[in-house]
Amino acid sequence: EDLLSNEERVLIIHRLHELLRPFMLRRVKSEVLDQLPEKVEKVLRCELSSWQKELYKQISAKAVAENSGEQQGPARGLNNVVMQLRKVCNHPYLFSPEGYHVNETIRRSSGKVALLDQMLPKLKAAGHRVLMCTQMTAVMTIMEDYFAYRSYLSLRLDGSTPAEEREKRMYKFNAPESPYFIFLLSTRAGGLGLNLTAADTVIIFDSDWNPMMDLQAQDRAHRIGQRSNVSVFRLITYSPVEEKI
Repeated sequence: EDLLSNEERVLIIHRLHELLRPFMLRRVKSEVLDQLPEKVEKVLRCELSSWQKELYKQISAKAVAENSGEQQGPARGLNNVVMQLRKVCNHPYLFSPEGYHVNETIRRSSGKVALLDQMLPKLKAAGHRVLMCTQMTAVMTIMEDYFAYRSYLSLRLDGSTPAEEREKRMYKFNAPESPYFIFLLSTRAGGLGLNLTAADTVIIFDSDWNPMMDLQAQDRAHRIGQRSNVSVFRLITYSPVEEKI
């Protein structure tokens, strides 16, 4: 029944769009770009934690041993290793399937989270609102735990979020005097139609393979309706895999 109602809802919306299109003046972002506030992107580099460095070393050594023994096909083996190294650069808790404790270690064990821990209090004190983008949904769960640990109210939207809930969370974040400081967005779920202009700061926790996905996610804040200058901070660790990407 839920599936049927969703299909009916999409059909009704589509018909309404068809009816209203002749009466609507559509403004494309490229046509009004000179009217939008400025957007500045900065790359912030940070060191891996000692735990991350050790994991990075172990995975790299294992990959060299496997390739020398020709145990896997080169393309498949390389893709898997690159993904594992990217997970290391984000947070070592991604390698803890049995769970983890939410305490100071959640901050200290990741270079990116340690950097965020210095940035977020300053952004909050200055009255900024944050849109944080990440490619990995597993990272989002860890970040939600970290935000709760630091008492930051946040909202999350990823590919599994239902359309109706997606709209509700967007309105909650954009509402006047909204208590939510951070909107956590999956890069791949940051599609067209998502308006998050209440945020004036975008933090890209990990870059997407496709740079257009990162740009599209940024545009959820830097779009028609934005009144403040937008700062974009891209977090990158001093590691060969992220430097190449």
